[in-house]
Order: sequence, then structure tokens, then C-alpha cells
Amino acid sequence: MKAPHWTTRLELALADSAALRVLDKTSIARMAEGVRPGVSAATVERWIQEAVSANRLQRVVRGLYLNRLVTPPAQLSEAAVWLRPAAIISLQTVLGDAGVWNNFTDWVTAVVPLSRRYTTPSLGQQETAAGVFVFRGLPEALLEAGREADRLESGVTYRRATPEAALLHWLYLSNSPRSRMSPPPLDVDWSALSMPRLSRLSVAMQLPDLLEKWLGRAREASRNLAIG
Repeated sequence: MKAPHWTTRLELALADSAALRVLDKTSIARMAEGVRPGVSAATVERWIQEAVSANRLQRVVRGLYLNRLVTPPAQLSEAAVWLRPAAIISLQTVLGDAGVWNNFTDWVTAVVPLSRRYTTPSLGQQETAAGVFVFRGLPEALLEAGREADRLESGVTYRRATPEAALLHWLYLSNSPRSRMSPPPLDVDWSALSMPRLSRLSVAMQLPDLLEKWLGRAREASRNLAIG
């Protein structure tokens, strides 16, 4: 019986549940070498171009791809940390996906740590072949404050803030003189938030007064809406 073509074996490897979800050319070449020892770089490059055309891979930026063969297919958010080391998906993306914020955006919003340990990252908007990212900087100490279970979602393969952390990140930025962000909207779905977790995190991040002031405005807006 004839063995499957090497590209078929490669694609089966990419579809495996344990396969990398975001790939660069080095990791693709390594996988290709595993199924076809001695395969040339030019041959791998031709396969990459064909895979992109067939939507088996989705190009993000040059040399970086989302694995669309794995189940579920890799999403754009997963590539953020490849573009900015230590990036955490947060803000509008997290709050919109969680249903806290009722406006959907297909842009990926992320925060990155600002620290003397790191070179200052490039912030702002970055357009890619797969979609738009917006990166905003936050002090590393604030991003790491509190229990990890309170600030980072579990069960995902990349760094993603909990809705409570995402809301506090937004509140911090909207009150920072270095940021142009407006405050979070007041019409939020409270059922999508854990108030005990939000309270714990606000204390850990040293933002309890800021949170209480915003909560007061949000509650007043809810009462006015109910009366109206």
C-alpha cells in the first residue's frame, strides 16, 4: 500500500489536537522535516503558499501563521504574544466576548507590561493580514497584582484577562494622563461579572476608589434607565 504523500502527513500532524496553534516558518520547517527528512526550504515555502491559499494556514504577518487545521481553528487573539512578548488579551475584546460590553469589535485589544526589565514595546494599532491589533501599555506590577486565577482566564492556550481584570485595565487606562481611552461604558451586563473577584482585584491593583466611583455612576445610570 502506497504511503500517504508527505504533505498529507504534515497536514495530519497540524490537525492533531496537540499541534501548535500559531506557527512561524521555523516550526513549520521542523514539522516538515519530521515527515519528510531532507525536505528543502523552497519546497516547504511552496507548501506554505498553497496552504495559505487553501485556508489551511492564515497569514498574520510575514513568517507567522494561524493553524486553521487544528480543532478548533486558531484565532487571531492567539497571535498577540508573538507580536508583543507577554501580551495579554484584554479590554474591549474580553468584555465584548464575555457579554459585559454590548458592542462587538473584531479588532483584537491587548495590554503589554511596561517595566524597566523590558524594552518599551511599540504601542497602538497594528494592521495584519488577518486583522487589526491594538496594544496598550500597563505597569507590570498592576498586570501581575492579585491571584492569577482572578486575573487570567484558565483553560486557554494564551494569556487572556478575566472580564474583571479587563474592566480594571480599562478603568486604569481611562484615568491615566498617558492614555486617551475614554472610561468604560456604564451600560454593562452585571451578570457577566463576579463582584467578589472584581473587588479582590481592585484592592490588589490599588484601584478600589476608582472602581467604586465608576460603579456608582454605573448604578445611577441603571436606575435612570429603569425609571425612564
